[in-house]
Amino acid sequence: MRKTAPISSFDVAALAANLAEDKKAKDILVLSTDQVSNLADYFVIASVESRTQMKALAEHLVKSLKSKNIQAYGQEIDKAGRWSLLDFGDVVVHLFHQEDREFYNLERFWNHATEVSRDGWLKEQRQAS
Repeated sequence: MRKTAPISSFDVAALAANLAEDKKAKDILVLSTDQVSNLADYFVIASVESRTQMKALAEHLVKSLKSKNIQAYGQEIDKAGRWSLLDFGDVVVHLFHQEDREFYNLERFWNHATEVSRDGWLKEQRQAS
């Protein structure tokens, strides 16, 4: 029986970003936080337009990553459906309505993290396919 190589945290982040794009999330940002935080290696931040899209995207991410043996360790969705946090260990996905994303402004809070270019995470997914 052939073993598959473990998936890197970057590959998980790239996959999550691409899955978010597939579900029409906006302003997707991948931040490399491994040099500035012990919380996670990568944050994926994306905006959604509705509570329905938030729920569908969160479910899609959990299900799709689980199919690749990547477990969600935790999931939080606020009662109003304005933000969601998905914890995949070394990768944390933040989903926000645009107004809430601007209010919480994680990009500014984590401005010392390194942004992974969109071409970087798209390219990674094309190579992995």
